[in-house]
Amino acid sequence: MKLFVASSSFVAKPTILSLVADKNYDLIGLITNPDKATGRGKQIEANELANWANLASINTFKPGSVDDLRSLVLENKPDIVLTIAYGRLIPQEILEIPKYGWINVHFSILPKWRGAAPVQWAILSGDTKTGISIFKLDKGMDTGPIYLQQEIKIAVEEKSEQLLERLSLIGSELSIKTLELIKNGVIPSPQDSTGVSLAPKFNKNDGRIEWTKRSDEIYNHYRALSANPGVWTSVGELRIKIDSLRISYVLEQLKPGDVVIDKEHLFIGTGNGVIEIEKLTPAGRNQMSAAEFIRGLTNRNGLTVG
Repeated sequence: MKLFVASSSFVAKPTILSLVADKNYDLIGLITNPDKATGRGKQIEANELANWANLASINTFKPGSVDDLRSLVLENKPDIVLTIAYGRLIPQEILEIPKYGWINVHFSILPKWRGAAPVQWAILSGDTKTGISIFKLDKGMDTGPIYLQQEIKIAVEEKSEQLLERLSLIGSELSIKTLELIKNGVIPSPQDSTGVSLAPKFNKNDGRIEWTKRSDEIYNHYRALSANPGVWTSVGELRIKIDSLRISYVLEQLKPGDVVIDKEHLFIGTGNGVIEIEKLTPAGRNQMSAAEFIRGLTNRNGLTVG
């Protein structure tokens, strides 16, 4: 079976490695997004997955338009295309070119959390379970019929990047099983029409902490978004990225947003308790511990965040 993997995320690496190692499959190569300007210098760079694929001698294709993508698929005649966090909607006419269509590895139990950020939304919402769904792409957003699903528990302290890594390994195993089902003529089952929820992509403003929320909600916010796009707050005019925090039971309840400094510990009040900040990055500076930040303060009284 000839196939492409279409992805722009490093979570596709386990699946690509499994396909390369399995002699039953002929991996034509990786379809990924074009190089783009990144960082402060706005240098044109390939994504992390593309760089890895090049080092691993895997053919890499970067179609910049729908026409380019159509030509690429027509020219190489794959039997199927497997997508994992590719980040692009595929027109129906291109979905129909391969013999078996396109399938997608999605990091939720569909129809819950359709969209670009299912793992982040699951953690943000306090879900205790999530999973993998492998389905056939259609013209909708994660609406196609399902081949396989596997549910897992979310660990209490697990962050998005950790859960994604774990799910990517499970997704690799289920991808191979799904390809076998397809070769054997198995037809996917339509998705349930109830329980639909959406998981749109987050932006930087979504990372701002609302201190009036409960401590567990703020902790879930941190777990979900600390890696991307980052969680933050402000002390006066100073914007601070929060790199590590925990729920604290050391102090009595504070008012939401009130700051208490106890020796080298930094505590902030929430809607129902207290959060301790462990590591942070003030705007324009390097990451530091809470103790280092406290030592640099000229005024420690009457501080609030928001």
